[in-house]
Amino acid sequence: MAQVRTHLVKKADSSKEILRFASKLEDSLRSNPRPPPSLATDLYKQIDELTEQRAVISHEFRELDEQGTRLWNLASKLKKDDSASMQLYACSPVYYLTVATSISVLVLKVMFLLFQSPHCLNTALDTIRILKLTLKTVKLCLDQKQLALGERIAEKAASYEESLKQCQIVARQELGDTRDDLTNRYLMMRVSLAWQQNRLDLAENWLVKLESRPLPLGPVLTEDLSDLLYEIGKERHGQAAHGMAVSWLERAHNTLRSVGLQELSSDAGDLETAILHTLVRCLMMLPGNEAHKKAWNVANNLNTRSEDSMIVLTLKLDLFDKDLEYDPQDYCDVLIRIVRSIRITDSSLSTILHYFHKLRGRSPMLAHTVLEDLLLKRLAASDNQDWIDKTLVTLTWNLTASIGVIDDVQLLSQVLDTLPNQLLKGVRASATHAIQILLWKRIEVSYNREEFATAIRLCQLALHNIFDKTGELNNGKIQRKLLLCALATANYSEARNTYACMSPLCQSAQETQFLMYKVGLRSNDSDLAAECLEAIYQKCVDDAALLYACVLEAQQTGQRKQAISAMQRVLDKCNYGSPPGVNLPALLRSIARLLIQELESATEQSDSTVDAICKVFEGAASQARIQRRDPSNQNFTVLELDWFSRNTYNLSLKYCTEWNHSKTLCLLNACLKFIDLYPSDMEENVLSDLSLRHMFCDFLGASLLTVMAREEDVIESQLQYYLDVRKHAGSFQNHFLAQISSFEGGAKEDLRCKASALVSFDFEAAVQLKAWEDASQIVKDSQDREDPKLYGILADILLSSEAPTETIISILQQIVNISWRLNGIDETKLSRWIRCLFQLALTSNTEIAEFLLGQVLTLANDETMEYPPEELEWLATTTFNRAVDFYCASHDESCKRWAEMALAVAETAKDGGQLHELLQEKYLGLKWKD
Repeated sequence: MAQVRTHLVKKADSSKEILRFASKLEDSLRSNPRPPPSLATDLYKQIDELTEQRAVISHEFRELDEQGTRLWNLASKLKKDDSASMQLYACSPVYYLTVATSISVLVLKVMFLLFQSPHCLNTALDTIRILKLTLKTVKLCLDQKQLALGERIAEKAASYEESLKQCQIVARQELGDTRDDLTNRYLMMRVSLAWQQNRLDLAENWLVKLESRPLPLGPVLTEDLSDLLYEIGKERHGQAAHGMAVSWLERAHNTLRSVGLQELSSDAGDLETAILHTLVRCLMMLPGNEAHKKAWNVANNLNTRSEDSMIVLTLKLDLFDKDLEYDPQDYCDVLIRIVRSIRITDSSLSTILHYFHKLRGRSPMLAHTVLEDLLLKRLAASDNQDWIDKTLVTLTWNLTASIGVIDDVQLLSQVLDTLPNQLLKGVRASATHAIQILLWKRIEVSYNREEFATAIRLCQLALHNIFDKTGELNNGKIQRKLLLCALATANYSEARNTYACMSPLCQSAQETQFLMYKVGLRSNDSDLAAECLEAIYQKCVDDAALLYACVLEAQQTGQRKQAISAMQRVLDKCNYGSPPGVNLPALLRSIARLLIQELESATEQSDSTVDAICKVFEGAASQARIQRRDPSNQNFTVLELDWFSRNTYNLSLKYCTEWNHSKTLCLLNACLKFIDLYPSDMEENVLSDLSLRHMFCDFLGASLLTVMAREEDVIESQLQYYLDVRKHAGSFQNHFLAQISSFEGGAKEDLRCKASALVSFDFEAAVQLKAWEDASQIVKDSQDREDPKLYGILADILLSSEAPTETIISILQQIVNISWRLNGIDETKLSRWIRCLFQLALTSNTEIAEFLLGQVLTLANDETMEYPPEELEWLATTTFNRAVDFYCASHDESCKRWAEMALAVAETAKDGGQLHELLQEKYLGLKWKD
């Protein structure tokens, strides 16, 4: 090709240059079928220069003619030969077509030069030859949209077409049809060129010339002209110039009809159908009834010749769409004809569904008839699962989403029941999922409208055995909706049947268990409710929402026990902590109220209810303590603390004689914890009330613990109870000392009594715990109490204990000393304590014994007191006997001292001096050493 470019001449001024270029071009193309892209540019340049060439030398005529023929043949070969064409086409499709066209034009230019020569014999045959070449080249230019080049060639050919008319050399009969045929083809070429140049006015002029010719075109040209006019009309239609399109299309049809169809080719029928089809489309776009009627006439004309043609039938459907008052039944009939007659393909199925949607807008019921016919009669037996699934989904959508379809559920049921008998395969998973989504939307609508019977039927359809590829989770969701419908209609036996049909996985789901929990509640099946509640509890991990729902459901149905059980599960799940998004005090108050109501309404006390109450209040106290320490979490406000402390205290008082002491004690401890959490900066009267409540709790707690300790057989537990007694007693004492001055009258006296009682409990606990120093201190601390009864209790406790003798003597001595100073002391009891103490001290501490005798003499001589005579007699006798012991032991001084004390005691006895005389007589009878 480089050599070709070097031989290209800038200006061709002789025939030799033309021959040289043509020869090099031929050689280059034959040797290299992949020329460079610049070849087309060089060819165009050479063509332009040839246009300026005016004549050739006579002896080069034949050589130019032969060279032009070879190039023409080569251009034809490039267009026809597959191997050469594809190599050139692979380089560039546009480049290939441009080169082939340019070569043809170059040859034609050479021919023009030949016939321009004065030495050329311008015969009719030569003119015919060049016209044929011209027509072929122009057609090639038009096909490749090289309109400017085609126009230049057409202009050159005009003179030859005119000269052909003047030719007289060849006889008319020899030239005849060929000349007329070329003239007609030339005029058709000018029409096509003007059309493609978008000059329809010029095309109209050329067409008028063609139509004005006296002789007919003949079958072939008639069909070609009709096709050309059809293309012009179709283009106008595509550009929305429907009026002009109608004119051109009618011309095309009239032209085609000017010759009998039997004389035309086999394609003429399809051409006429295409013309009429496009004509109807154009008429449909024109306004007015006349155009619409004309469109129907043309369509009916088409229908008579191709009754079941897809094109014709869809054309009628489109015509129906233009008429707002058409009968949907007519539309349906045409669409069913399409369904039953055409061959089903992807394209035809899409077309049917397209028109189905249009019919659905007017009559969903008739649209269903079409799809049912398509599915059951055409598609079901096919092996194309895509078609079946697509149509079944569309049918389901139509029935579930349309308004006004009568008994739509029954219609769908009939299709689903019939389809499995015809299907070669089941419905695929994707289609099953889509259908169930559509059914689910309709189920939700029916359920929300309380159309439960319809919702149940739809759920049953969604579970149809044709949908065998449905996943367990989807089936479970639908079956749970059946459970909801059964609950709404109070059909609890049906709910149980539905549950029995569920897979184990779906049965164990929390949502399913919750629905069955509702069934158990509403059918009064407490075992079922308890079983489901336990299953929900086991399944809950972090979210207790379903447990809350169980609580609400139980409350709404009046099942207080179930509500309590559900609430307890909630608290157990969160370990009595604060569940996310829940006000813990409110939750605890709710369950406490339910438990209290259950307790008060029961004819017999239930240990489980009492245990639950204790557990709730214990948990509340623990959480309150935790939350009160956290400034960011203050759910347990003072009001909450007040509610919990008051209720625990009231329950303790109310049931302290009925409940097990440990349960009452549990509430008391909880109450004390709540009281301890109150802010210290509250008003004085509030703090005083809290302190009083604290003392009452301490008093009742210590009392219960004392009873429990006395009844306990296990030493370790008993001792623990006594330890707790001491804690409550100490707490009471602290509050008592701080608040006693603020009380007056009966309240103050009541507190003193309680304080005295707690002293005895505290003393008993200290004695049992062998805390002797604490016991002694308790007596010392209580010496200001003017309560003779208290000291009697203390003495009894001490004397019945296993305390060491020294301890008993020491503490009892304190009790006696305190009691001796009190007014209103019981002389009998005091004398009994003195006897016990004297008896103990007699063998271990004679000094105390002697001191006691002095106290007895003082008491006996006190006119306000009446010391028991029998005690005086016992003391005098025992003392004298001790003196005798000293006498026998030769302790004369001690003997005399004790004998004199015995005589003194005997003298106070109110027996007429008999005991004194007796002892004195015995004393005088003793013999002393000198």
